[in-house]
Amino acid sequence: MAPPSIAQQLAAKQREISIAEFFERNRQILGFDNPARALLTTVKELVDNALDAAEEARVLPEVGVTITKEAEDRYRVVVADNGPGILRREIPNVFARLLYGSRFHANRQARGQQGIGVSAAVLYANLTTARPVKVVSKVEEEDAAHVLELVLETQKNQPRVVSEDVVLWDRTHGTSVELVLKARYQRGRQSPLEYLRGTAIVNPHAQITLQEPDGTRVTFPRASSDLPPLAKETAPHPYGLELGELGYLLKASRRPNLAEFLTKDLQGVSARAAKEVLEAAALSARSPPSGVVGDAQERLLRSLHGVSLVAPNAECLSPIGSLLIKRGLRNVLGELRPEFFAPPVSRPPKVRGGFPFMVEVGLVYGGGLAADQPIQLLRFANRVPLLFQQGACAITTAVAGMDWRRYGLDQKGGAGLPVGPMLALVHVASTKIPFTSEAKEAVAEDPELDRELTLALQAAARHLRAHLSRKSRRDFASEKFAIIQKILPRLAEKTSTLVGKPVPDLTPVVTKIMDVVNVDTSVEAAAGERAATVTVTNYTPRARVLELFLELPPELLGLARFAPEPAGTDAELGRAWWTLPKLGPNGTTGLAIRFPKGTDVEANDLDWYIAGIDEGRLLGADPLPGDWDVRLPRAVVEAAEAAAAEPEPAPGNEESEVDYDAAEASAGSRDEE
Repeated sequence: MAPPSIAQQLAAKQREISIAEFFERNRQILGFDNPARALLTTVKELVDNALDAAEEARVLPEVGVTITKEAEDRYRVVVADNGPGILRREIPNVFARLLYGSRFHANRQARGQQGIGVSAAVLYANLTTARPVKVVSKVEEEDAAHVLELVLETQKNQPRVVSEDVVLWDRTHGTSVELVLKARYQRGRQSPLEYLRGTAIVNPHAQITLQEPDGTRVTFPRASSDLPPLAKETAPHPYGLELGELGYLLKASRRPNLAEFLTKDLQGVSARAAKEVLEAAALSARSPPSGVVGDAQERLLRSLHGVSLVAPNAECLSPIGSLLIKRGLRNVLGELRPEFFAPPVSRPPKVRGGFPFMVEVGLVYGGGLAADQPIQLLRFANRVPLLFQQGACAITTAVAGMDWRRYGLDQKGGAGLPVGPMLALVHVASTKIPFTSEAKEAVAEDPELDRELTLALQAAARHLRAHLSRKSRRDFASEKFAIIQKILPRLAEKTSTLVGKPVPDLTPVVTKIMDVVNVDTSVEAAAGERAATVTVTNYTPRARVLELFLELPPELLGLARFAPEPAGTDAELGRAWWTLPKLGPNGTTGLAIRFPKGTDVEANDLDWYIAGIDEGRLLGADPLPGDWDVRLPRAVVEAAEAAAAEPEPAPGNEESEVDYDAAEASAGSRDEE
């Protein structure tokens, strides 16, 4: 018998490998390439699952993370949540079987969709310590909690139950996952602490607690009681669909004809649009979807891309929203005291590859942020912080590709991350994030996505440029005011001595030179309280009725006591407003705000706005933003209209203007007499 050939020998060695075996040998793909990163990835996957589960059950998340050191290179990680719990029959597959999950085929936004993350952490723990994962889970319908210890058998990609028990648990519902793995704990920009800090910023509705190995306990309190909108599953949108994707949808469709396929299995196609598409593609509305192949399929795709369709809706997405972006940043960055929070930008939803996506951007500037370092860039995808591979991420590319010198920041050569006291938050929400790898650490570049990132960043940067411009004008006006207050009185005294007249009232002169409404705010300790004093002065030549608005963190509004009481408040948005008494030229009025002792509040926490005055005539406040959508009192509207219609006084006709030339001539004529 002839010996086997080389081809036969090679064929004999061929065998199927399981997905678990593949990732066991290529664990770096999933983010387990070194002990420090493995610990962070484990915490990330467990926390992401906890937040997803709580939000789907419409429960305000409470997540506790405990990390303890067991040996030099061995750590125990416990993540507990108050989610709905997991049924006993599903626990083994959820935690010890790769590519098992409920979200992969759902066309809606979610943190975890591939069914790899948690199981990969279990696989890594089994591999490095040979210790099973311990899962405790209780659903509300059952009296006791199920406790299972599991390992993942890599050759079969199947879970094996090591032990099982039923215990009483003091929670109504929830899940606790305990892993022991080879790891290293460190602080810094790529640590569990920074990951949880970033998570708290974009998930202000969650309360997150971390207990570090040295016993330090860090809590990120809930900054909002509003759950994010629940993302609804929706059909794919034709814009961006590729030919193969359309073919798969046609083959899988159960609709009886093409007309129903277009209007019910695709998003944004109305009955009218479906008729136009079919006419352009020369296809019959009664044809079965599975029969559309080859050239007909290509014609259908071209027609779908060529006909005007309804834009994708955002129901399948769960964006953070402008209010919660600002609230989350305030909550976590409070100790840095940024001087400016740019109005967050949320772009309308777009489509790439048939999947809707949208981009959100928030900027903060000044305060305790480092002025001589590159800006801080916080990247997020579906509310999850991205801490690794910053240089390979489309978000970083979009930020570095802008010329930030146009917006007031230093940037060598007009490329790269700019330098300045700024923090940029960029969030991409999509039903399918184009990650660069299974580790989900960077967003891949895509023409549609790149364009939206750039447009959102430019919109936010324009707000920054406007702020820096206003700040420059205010600094100039403040310097000018200080000089006037210092020089004019001395000049008036000397001149009055020369002409033998009493020192004149300088109010009209100061008013004419300044022509601003000044809002001065100071906060200091007083009588066991934190007291804010606000002084409003009308340095303009006209009497004015002013509507003053205050915006501050909502939790501070609940603690504040005002004198006088505001005309109205909005507790949810942290706003209060007053109609001030009519102020004549150089008229002054004031407000007092008192906070309980120990309240963490500073002057830059109080944002002041005035209605009816342009920004060139405001010092210490901003014009009321148009998106506040408030109805101004009639007196304010009439005063603003009258001020706009009234002509400027002719030079020399002001009743109280001081004319030193005339005074000197009068003194000279008296001397001659």
